[in-house]
This record gives sequence, C-alpha cells and structure tokens, in this order.
Amino acid sequence: MKRFTPELEEFFASAQRDVDHVLRALIAPHENPIPNLDDGIAYALGLDGEAAGGKRLRPLLCLLVAHTLGGKMSSAMPFAAAIEFMHNFCLVHDDIEDCDEFRRGRPAVWKKFGLAHAINIGDYLFTKIFAALLTGVGEIPPEKLVRFFALMSATLDHTHRGQALDINARSGRLSIERYMALVTEKTGYYLAAPLVAGAIAADAPPDVEETLNSYGMFIGPLFQIKDDLIDLTTSKGRAAPGSDICEGKRSYLVAYACEHARESEVEELMAILDLPRERTTPEDVARAMNILERCGALDDARRVCGELKTAALEALMPLPAKLREVLWQVTEYLADRKT
Repeated sequence: MKRFTPELEEFFASAQRDVDHVLRALIAPHENPIPNLDDGIAYALGLDGEAAGGKRLRPLLCLLVAHTLGGKMSSAMPFAAAIEFMHNFCLVHDDIEDCDEFRRGRPAVWKKFGLAHAINIGDYLFTKIFAALLTGVGEIPPEKLVRFFALMSATLDHTHRGQALDINARSGRLSIERYMALVTEKTGYYLAAPLVAGAIAADAPPDVEETLNSYGMFIGPLFQIKDDLIDLTTSKGRAAPGSDICEGKRSYLVAYACEHARESEVEELMAILDLPRERTTPEDVARAMNILERCGALDDARRVCGELKTAALEALMPLPAKLREVLWQVTEYLADRKT
C-alpha cells in the first residue's frame, strides 16, 4: 500500500490523538454513566479501549486542509468532531438496516447491545453532531459557524437521500448509472464536506472550496467502489468476505453484472442476493463471487477506481502546491487501500 511521507504520517497521528481527545470529552457523561448508552457510544466510536476507532478519515481530512492552508486547527476541530459523530451515527444505523453483524472486526453495536439500545445509541450520536459544532461558539466567528451548520445540514440531507436510494436498490436489477447516482449522494458529499469545512476554517477563497468539493465528489465514489471490492477480499472487518452478497447489496459489481453477464447468470445472481441473510450459505456467496469474476465485474471496478483516481488528481491541479501535494498522497492511499 502507498505510504504517506513521515511528515504527513506524524501529522495524522497527532491529529487523530487530538480528535479522540475531543470525542472523549464530548461523550463524557454529565452524571452517573447510564449502562447501554454511555458505554455504547464509546464502543461505537472505538473509544472503549478494546478496538481501534476506525480510520478517522473525515476529521483528519478536515484538519489537514485547514492546517495546510494556514488555518487554525482549533477552528476546524468542531466540524472535524461533528463529521466523525455523523459518520458513526450512520454506521450504527446502517448496520441495523443492513443486518450486518460485524463492524471493525467485532460485533456491530446492535449485536452487542441489542436493537433497541442500538437505535438509541445511534440517535444519541446524532445529537453529538450539534454538541461538537457548538464547541466553536465564542472562538469561531458566528458567520463561520453558520456556514458549518449549513454544510452539515446539506451533508446529512444528501447522505440520507443516498441511503434511501441504497435501500430502494436492494431488490431487482440495478444499472451502473443508477449506482453512480446513488453512491454520489450517499458517499460523495459525505467525503467532500470535511474538505470544504477545512477550507472554511482557514478562510480560503471560494474557488478553493469549489475545487475541494469537486475533488471530494471523485474520491467519494472511489472510496465506495473500493469498499465493494474489499468486501470480496479482506471483508472490511466483518465476519468473512462477501458480506455485501449476504446482505443482498447491489454494489457496483452487481450493477456491472446486470449489464454484462449472461441472462442466466444475472438471474442466478439476483436469486442469491434476494435470499434472506440467514439463508445465504457460503456456497451461495462463492457462486455469486464466481459470476462477478467471470463477467469481468471485478476488473471493471478496478478500472473505474483508476479513472476516478485520475479524475481526482486532475481536480487537485488548481489548488495551492502544498495542499495539492498532501491530497495527492491521500488519493494514492485511498486508491491502494486493502481495508
């Protein structure tokens, strides 16, 4: 996997510690801890001391942009923390909606704490989005805070509309065009937002914000299609490869197969995807994976990831040289990641 320069590695390690410190402060109970809530939030965020808390990709991107553009990290931290709360709120509810039993190599929140508590834990994480943004009151100019709130509102809007498209696509056939529209709504805005927020924090000019937004709209789909590929190989920290098949997810690979596989293979693939998760056997997963491999879906997904990477790198060209260089490294990492 492509590695960052030592300087960027050091920045990310330090920034992640800072983000985790802020997250811990924001989830600290005001009085006696409530079982199945306060411990559930720490578990969801990976702050319980038993597992890593995920990549913290979105807050780190926010802080990286602000820092590289000469802004104060403290001005970007409220949005950085807020986007991480949003991310984990979405993951908790997404696992419930998908019936995914594992997340980051251990039981999903709903499997650990039960369905009712998991819904409440996700809802409580949602409230922390606004608690995080409000930590900027008194330090960040009001007009900038208003922009952060507006950006978060728009991001939540796009992400949930994308999630609805995703859920709607879990039956029947899916075209590549519909898949790309879905993933742009669900993932594109979600990765662009912290980049734009970092520029806002640094008082960057509007053209820098626009360029970062365009860049984010390429790396969002790149991230998701790469996830689709990883699910069939290293399993994304879930129980075993092929979790998306058990879920019945219409990934880019499935959309490609719908357009390019033989009719008999498409019918077989749809039948497997439409099986209830508990009735989907390892043999079913293997059959589906073979269909995707034979029709060229994996190779085409890799091709599209390459095209999105190229487009993302081209989108960086108008940016200041220093920011362009660090985001170039981020793009290489995202395109080459295995987990």
